[in-house]
Amino acid sequence: MRNTPEDRDISPAELDALWREPPYTLAGANELFPGNDIMTTGEEDPAPEQEVEPDPDSGSYWREKEAFSRGSTVSLAVGERFSSDVLLVFSGRRRSSAEPDSDLQEALRTRLRVVESNSQDVIQLFKDLSARLLSVHAEKDCFVITFKTVEEIWKFSTYLALGYVARCLENFLCDQAFWLDSARLSDVEICVTVDEEHLATLYLGLLLQEGSFFAKALSNSEPSEDEDLAYRKNDLVMVRDIGQDTMWEGTLLATGQHGLVPVHSMQPLPYPFYQWFLRKYPGSAAGSPAAKGQLDHPIVVGTCVAAEDHNPTGQDELQFSQGDLIEVVGFLFASLDMFIGKHISSGQTGFVQKIHVKPENIRPLNGQLVFLSEEEKATLSQFNPCAEQYYSGLLNKLSTTDISTVYRLDRLDKSDFAYVKNQPKQEQKPPVSARQSMISEKSDTPPYHSSPRPSVYASQSHLERDNEALSFTLDDTFKEMDEFEEDPPHFLDESSWEAEEAELYDPTLTLLNQDQFQESFRALYDLSYSFLDTTFSGFLEEELLQHLESVRESAKKNRMCWAHRRVCFLLGRLCAKKSKYSQARVYFEEALGVMVDGFADLLLLIALYTNLTAIYLKQRLTEKLHLTLEKASALLLCLPQHDFCSVDEFEVLKLVLRRAIVESDKHLEARACFLTVDLFLQLRKMEDALPFVERLQFLTISLSEEAERSIVPVDLNWMLCRLYHKKYLPYLTLAALSLDSGQDRTLHDAFQKIELFIKNSVRLNPQWREGTTLLPAQIVVYLQQALSIASQGDDMKTQRDLCLSLASVYQQHGALDKAVQCAQRAMQTGGHISEEEGFEASVLLAWLLVLTGEPEGASVTLRPLLQSLHETDSPTQRGVIYNLLALCLRKEGRVPEAARHFYCALQISRENGNKRNEALALANLGCLALSVGAPALAERFLRRSLRLFLELSESPTDGEHAQAFLWLGRSYRDRGMTQDVRVCYEMALLIAISAKNLHSQMVVAKALSRLYADLLLYGQCIIYYEHCVALSRELKDKRLEGEYLEILGSLYLSLNTEKSSRKSLDYTKQSLRISIDLGKREEESQTWLQVGRIYYLIQEDELADMYLQAAVKTALRVNDPHFAMNIYEEAGDVFYKGHRNRLSALPFFRDGSLPFARSIKDVQSEFRLLSKLTELLMNLEQYEEALQYAILAVQISTATGVRLKERVAFHRLATVYFSLQQFEMAENYYLKSLSLSPAVLEHSREARYFVKVYCRLGDLTLHKLKDAFDAVGYFQLALAAALEDQENLRALYVVYMKLAEIHANHMPDAELSQAYRDSAQALRKELAGDTDTTA
Repeated sequence: MRNTPEDRDISPAELDALWREPPYTLAGANELFPGNDIMTTGEEDPAPEQEVEPDPDSGSYWREKEAFSRGSTVSLAVGERFSSDVLLVFSGRRRSSAEPDSDLQEALRTRLRVVESNSQDVIQLFKDLSARLLSVHAEKDCFVITFKTVEEIWKFSTYLALGYVARCLENFLCDQAFWLDSARLSDVEICVTVDEEHLATLYLGLLLQEGSFFAKALSNSEPSEDEDLAYRKNDLVMVRDIGQDTMWEGTLLATGQHGLVPVHSMQPLPYPFYQWFLRKYPGSAAGSPAAKGQLDHPIVVGTCVAAEDHNPTGQDELQFSQGDLIEVVGFLFASLDMFIGKHISSGQTGFVQKIHVKPENIRPLNGQLVFLSEEEKATLSQFNPCAEQYYSGLLNKLSTTDISTVYRLDRLDKSDFAYVKNQPKQEQKPPVSARQSMISEKSDTPPYHSSPRPSVYASQSHLERDNEALSFTLDDTFKEMDEFEEDPPHFLDESSWEAEEAELYDPTLTLLNQDQFQESFRALYDLSYSFLDTTFSGFLEEELLQHLESVRESAKKNRMCWAHRRVCFLLGRLCAKKSKYSQARVYFEEALGVMVDGFADLLLLIALYTNLTAIYLKQRLTEKLHLTLEKASALLLCLPQHDFCSVDEFEVLKLVLRRAIVESDKHLEARACFLTVDLFLQLRKMEDALPFVERLQFLTISLSEEAERSIVPVDLNWMLCRLYHKKYLPYLTLAALSLDSGQDRTLHDAFQKIELFIKNSVRLNPQWREGTTLLPAQIVVYLQQALSIASQGDDMKTQRDLCLSLASVYQQHGALDKAVQCAQRAMQTGGHISEEEGFEASVLLAWLLVLTGEPEGASVTLRPLLQSLHETDSPTQRGVIYNLLALCLRKEGRVPEAARHFYCALQISRENGNKRNEALALANLGCLALSVGAPALAERFLRRSLRLFLELSESPTDGEHAQAFLWLGRSYRDRGMTQDVRVCYEMALLIAISAKNLHSQMVVAKALSRLYADLLLYGQCIIYYEHCVALSRELKDKRLEGEYLEILGSLYLSLNTEKSSRKSLDYTKQSLRISIDLGKREEESQTWLQVGRIYYLIQEDELADMYLQAAVKTALRVNDPHFAMNIYEEAGDVFYKGHRNRLSALPFFRDGSLPFARSIKDVQSEFRLLSKLTELLMNLEQYEEALQYAILAVQISTATGVRLKERVAFHRLATVYFSLQQFEMAENYYLKSLSLSPAVLEHSREARYFVKVYCRLGDLTLHKLKDAFDAVGYFQLALAAALEDQENLRALYVVYMKLAEIHANHMPDAELSQAYRDSAQALRKELAGDTDTTA
């Protein structure tokens, strides 16, 4: 990747700048992307291409279209050497210092190596991120991804800018332990980077590949032929490639006209969102650009002064004179021609054209608002709160524990269950209160609201009346429950039809003729046509049309203007509902023609203008559209807290959004997106709302960064996480949830976050399914957030329950110290409520202290509880305390007292009829008996316990049941009853398998494997270790899987057959793969070495050498020179200690390990290697080279400080000289080795060395040096040494015979020769007698 950006996230502002103004023209794209830097997949031309100079005009995107016509990996994109592959690089760093965190980075690499071998999870991750994963490169900290459509690159770039890509990788790559360390978690983060230029270029290439796209004209057209399209600068044009080099076919969005346009005059719309929007919502781009010259900011508030006299020509416009002050009502947009103004002197409100005024005292919006009012910001940030206290059952489920009612099992040693986890029974149903809060994909979701303002909603039946298509279902959108509110008053009663005509009309006319807005009128204007079921509930639609027509005539006759306007509006709505647009237009225009103060009923005014504008658009009445559209736009965008009255208002918003696109006005675009989101959420069109919510979040961040504000105006992550949840995008849901930074979140919101987290975690990890007690460690983040909010209030019980939940999660994941802290806080908080509320937390704290090895602290906590319980009728709780106290006493070594407390707990459980606690108490007594070496007594207790467990088939006790069987097996093992041990262990395994308890199966299978290994039954041992491998894979525990695979490899190798060796090789290679994935260099090196040994055993020496070399290379990467030295030597030993191809050991010893030993000044290893080289070369009869190493060994032996090694070195050197037939030197060094021998023998056997060397010296001087006199001396010394060792008579016999031979042949002395011969004969008879006796 060239031009690699600095190691940080891509901000929306940076991405925005790239989309808006790419730093290159398409003519120069080949120069910027030569192709060698991003894993090119196409054919590369061997001949260098001629460089293309970039066009100095940055807007000229398509002047070199031929550069896109030679593409390989992307059709029509940036030449043959361009690659569609994109590198996504990730890195871990510290927030406090912005420095890389090497520990976190290595942990991320390790996790990535693990998932790389099973890529389905990571493929699904990038599928959620709308990218296509090509490959994973853990060592380079990157992913290679690509995109095939503009929509894919649009979504991915949005997720990238919003920070979701980094958070998804954080959730995916960080292990469970990471989330438990809150201090580290708050200081580290994952950053992702891509080559933004490459991404932008790929976007342009994909636009061309799709054939047609939307562009903006860079200049006014100069048509030269009839078929050329006439356009103006900034007009939106849909262009299509027709195969010509310089011309494209274009369609002008404003008029729909077709024609040819020059390629170089069109600039593609910069953001992929724009392409999607214009394609998804086609239509005209009517409206002329507004003049912005007078305003320095895109959106302002304040006052203006009239620049000239103005007498209104249009309805509802404001009249003023030059110099009058006009207050801006709501907002004033620079891109709109009109705004709503209030005359400060007269107090009148009306439309004001911007050209008639000039700024007087205007100011931009507050930096925390940007495009929202305070009320809108508050309601948007509180999107979709649940109407019920939905979290109460969830909290009960999370905090509920049986610690105060169920006894706890003891732990004899580390081979026992570290944490007993009983698997819940599948058929059991939880209590109703708990079941309501469970996370189930098929359960009913809470009654969500669809909008920040629920008061404007209507029931589902109202929406069903509407002919407008609403794209939502109950399964994929949020549900809604209206708050209870009184029905608006009925304007007509059903019985009124029987009255006289005057009585029939008078009440309606009177009520509709109010000159101000009334709250009861809201039903007339709302989205759901609720007036059909409320105000006019007794009418059919046809009857209602006739009735309203009569009311209209009466209102005109009686000059009741407001009644006339409102009834015309209702008639227009009903006609539009039936698609009678021309008739509806007549009614709306008549309503607007009624002379009233339209702003007195603002909702009616908005409804009239938006409905009329929508009809003008549908009927293409462009001559009437402009003024009406400007007024409708001003009403929609300029007034805060807009209440929608028609789905057709979206037609106006689409035009406004197109204007924002043309004028590059992000504030106007953000305002239009906000209103679109509000409308779609009210209509419950969640699928349609999502792109606009994402775009709005992007714009808020981008606008804030452009203004250098650290806080965005509104955080929409809370809304987005719900929308992603409904679309079943769990990775994005968790990312948005973790990024939610709302400071005004309530406790209710915090529990909803917990619920959303659990639901989506279950989607990603089915092992965290409902009903299990194991929760993902990341939940502590959300529990801590909830606790922080709860701590600001007075709800002590909620605080206590949250602390208990945190303690439970920490305990499950082995973070006992943190669990103790949470339990202590829970105990203190519960104590403030009542003694009863603090009891459970106190018992949990004591149990945690027992687990952490602090029995004294646990006893201090428990004894006051026991005293207080004596005064109450709570026998079960007393039994729990007695049981825990007994555990503390056993750990303190106070066995008699522990036995008494266990007995008290046993008696209480019997009196209460609690068989489970009785079984647990008996099992604990058995454990106590085992700990003091009384296996027979332990057997009695444990048998009685197991009989009780068998009666508890309805209770989840499989973990405790299996542990009791293990203890019973141990009682048999201590007495040598091997068969009974096997039966007990296998029964425990059957119980665990029946309950599908993976953790219990792992513990028991491991115990069975060790049992069969001790019995040397390796076949059975292998079966259970293979089961352990299967369990570790199901638990996704790569560390355990690697350990068991390594053991299996060793077991198969011990069977010593060719087939078993091949099987051993397979398992060892699997273990090697895991060691590589986990980044454990030492284990990896040792496993490479083991694979090399196995290949040597099966006589594949070339492969053996290759794997041994890999072991050495891996060891050299470990920051431990002594470890590397050992691996070097062991690799050579594979050949050195073998029976063939021993010469292959030379490179390992001579070229590798020996220089390495010298470099690290490891004298002992250097001496050992020199000795091995000497011996190896002598066996290969390379005596000259062996002499060199033997001399070096003698020299280095003095530095070892070990006299024995020095003696061995001289002896070996003498042997080399003897082999070289340099006998004088050999004699000299043999004598030197003898001189280094101890003067006093500690054992008679030590004399054998002297016998051997003196005999060698005697033979050497006698036969090689021809010196019989010296030979006699050496043999006499050998005789003296042999006489010291009376056990070695054969050596004494040989010496006697040698002396007899010398005196017979070389130094004739018949008497001595006969004497030695007689002594030898006597020894021979003695040896013969020993042989006969033995026979």
